[in-house]
Amino acid sequence: MEIFKNQVWVFKTDYSSFLYCRFILIDLISRFPINQDEAIKRINSFWGHLEEVYEGDIMYHELPEYWSSNMYWGHDSVWWKKGDERIKYNLQELKAYRFDKSTKYELWEPQINYSTDYIDDFVFADNKEIQELIDKHLMIGKYHKKWEVTAQNYREALQALYIFKGWGEYREVQ
Repeated sequence: MEIFKNQVWVFKTDYSSFLYCRFILIDLISRFPINQDEAIKRINSFWGHLEEVYEGDIMYHELPEYWSSNMYWGHDSVWWKKGDERIKYNLQELKAYRFDKSTKYELWEPQINYSTDYIDDFVFADNKEIQELIDKHLMIGKYHKKWEVTAQNYREALQALYIFKGWGEYREVQ
């Protein structure tokens, strides 16, 4: 397994795991009221005890959305329980989601050489976050903006992205 050198994560990754962690970072900054620096600190704190993270590790059994919620709320918050189930178990309602407001989200894809490059790479984020991702070397190589959508929140933007990409219906992690 080839180690991918990066200056963002405190643990070693291969390229696939680098992208997986970037998906978690984007989910953190898109769903929760935190910036990229705070999101990077949360990921490094959460997995900093690991020497390396590689494709196929146990964490791949969950989606980035699961990990971002776990990193934000903490596992003990039982964040995956919603509505009546939270009431049933006497759990406090969780309300740290960003306020809904009209925001432009952009899909950026890399210039790909299909014979040599990893092709599952893309970035879908608030257009204001794209330049910071580039500055932090989280978008490596040449990317181009492929599509954009204005949505009231990240969930709505993801629903539109799934339709645009032909991936079926977007559903939140439960």
